[in-house]
Amino acid sequence: MTQPRQNNRTEQTITPRHLLDECITQGIELSAPDKQTAVIYLELRHLHPGHYRDQLLELMVERVSSLLRPTDRLFQLDSHSILLLLNQLSGLSHAILAANRAQNTLCEVDENELRLHPLIGIALAPEHGKNGENLIDAAKIAAHQFAQDHIGIYDPNRDWLGQQLARLESPLREALHQNRFHLVFQPQISKQGLRVVGLEVLLRWEDELLGAISPYEIISVAEHLGLMDKLTHWVIQTGLRNFAQLRQSGYVGNMSINLAPNNLRDPHLAGFISNALAVWSVPAEKVIFEITESAVIEEFELALKQLHQIKEMGCKLALDDFGTGYSSLAYLKRLPIDELKIDRSFVMNLAESVEDRAIVQSVIELAHRLKLWVTAEGVEDEAVKDVLHNYHCDVIQGFLYSKPLTLNDTLNFIQQRAIL
Repeated sequence: MTQPRQNNRTEQTITPRHLLDECITQGIELSAPDKQTAVIYLELRHLHPGHYRDQLLELMVERVSSLLRPTDRLFQLDSHSILLLLNQLSGLSHAILAANRAQNTLCEVDENELRLHPLIGIALAPEHGKNGENLIDAAKIAAHQFAQDHIGIYDPNRDWLGQQLARLESPLREALHQNRFHLVFQPQISKQGLRVVGLEVLLRWEDELLGAISPYEIISVAEHLGLMDKLTHWVIQTGLRNFAQLRQSGYVGNMSINLAPNNLRDPHLAGFISNALAVWSVPAEKVIFEITESAVIEEFELALKQLHQIKEMGCKLALDDFGTGYSSLAYLKRLPIDELKIDRSFVMNLAESVEDRAIVQSVIELAHRLKLWVTAEGVEDEAVKDVLHNYHCDVIQGFLYSKPLTLNDTLNFIQQRAIL
């Protein structure tokens, strides 16, 4: 791909980030009674190796800036997102029109055959926030509530994350402090259907007042509160302690632990893992860390560095939910992974769906050619298991064999399978 051309006017176009609050305040104060101030959040997504992130952001700035009026402002938020501050609008419909124009401009193909498809969200001032941080959060939530190629409009009544933060922030902090989480383990079975070759660690939290909290809620709130690293450290430490107990009882398989996207930005992650392995005397080669496609693709080079550090200490790596993200072979071949996990969405209807069978068979063949082993998730019936067996899938995981189990039940399950 030809590298996008540089634009020397970019720095002149971008307003310094520290002036955002001042510009918002001025926009609100100077607006006529019948006029509106709005922000439009634009985020580049799914950049893979070979794409020049800085140049693509510059290209987005160049295209969007051509639409701005003298009273409008453009702010760069990070390496993949910008914010437009639009003043003196005639209302929400005017903001939507501006967002549509930006989207159409970005979707045009240039001489380098580049077409940008950002996530786009709109928030209004002062209705949705009176400062930069609040308006960015609102517009970002709106952008992520909708699929790509759609424009999100912030609706406080649909602010799921805000509602969860209000409900869970204090209990989550207390649960972390009081060690109120627990782990369960889902067995992974060899393709012959006999041995337990792996266990996936899964986080659970049951609050006395709120009841069972889903893992998705836990992770979403923890990431927003900046607690994801601390939570993951707890999972790693507790998981390896439990793993050591299982090994003392005769278990010889692997243990898989999930890493969240934010964990790959933690500079202390590799060191923490190394120390935890030493504390519990667990062989590194028996521990697998699972990452998702989206976690890797958003900050590829940073993620790649972290993954190599983990791999160098002897641990293995698995790419989870394969097929649901960008699925680019350009980055797949660069990742130091050992395992592909096929997402349950391709597995559940495998016995009936010709399309799913074609996809799964191709993924398994590709993985084996790359010398990776394959685990199929979400296997719930014998017919699906038989198809996977015919395709030489290496490992089966799902309710067909077992739901996630407590530590004691896991040990009993392993011992029962050993007798078969």
